[in-house]
Amino acid sequence: MSTLASELEVFWDSLLDRVSPEVAEALRRAEAELAESDAGRTAPKMGDPAPDFTLPDQHGRPVRLHDVLAGGPVLLAFYRGGWCPFCTITLRALERIAPVFRAGGGQILAISPQTAGRAAQTAACNGLSFPLLVDRDNVVAERYGVVYELAPEVRPIYERLVHSIPEMNGVPGWKLPLPASFLIGRDGRVTLAHVRPDIHKRLEPEAAVEGLKGMENDQKKLALQH
Repeated sequence: MSTLASELEVFWDSLLDRVSPEVAEALRRAEAELAESDAGRTAPKMGDPAPDFTLPDQHGRPVRLHDVLAGGPVLLAFYRGGWCPFCTITLRALERIAPVFRAGGGQILAISPQTAGRAAQTAACNGLSFPLLVDRDNVVAERYGVVYELAPEVRPIYERLVHSIPEMNGVPGWKLPLPASFLIGRDGRVTLAHVRPDIHKRLEPEAAVEGLKGMENDQKKLALQH
């Protein structure tokens, strides 16, 4: 069985092979510059409190993080949008573990700045059973310290691929969330954080499952002590 990392790496390599050498170099350069920037440096780390928020899902229903946490741990996954193939590959991988995650008492929430209509389309096209939250203008992503601005050099490339970020998000500007993931315990604290500037480097879903199992074991030990 292939891992998410291998799926994303194969797609990244095939993408660079399909485009011109100039475009491939521009994409590599933009990623390298982002890696050297401060993007994601202030994101919550293990043990930090996860900022609370309330956002609408793809159907317009409000979802508050701390309300969901009352029912169990949450895997919060930031993604750029349904137009991003790396994101859809990741969302489908999360869907594969969703039944196991729910059975363990956890919930998955995915969050992006794309419009509600596009989020609903993303959920339907990829058969997703977990909520896709609409973070208009990256307000929550800013709170989590995972926002960056797409390099001007690659914006025309995205537009040629029919990925005009202002159009997809319904607001001016080229800001996007890093592909960051946080496993948050019922106490509202981060127990696992994965924040990377590389669009093809994401948290392995099985790592989140293992983190959830670790929290379950800790709770059982605590119960035995009492």
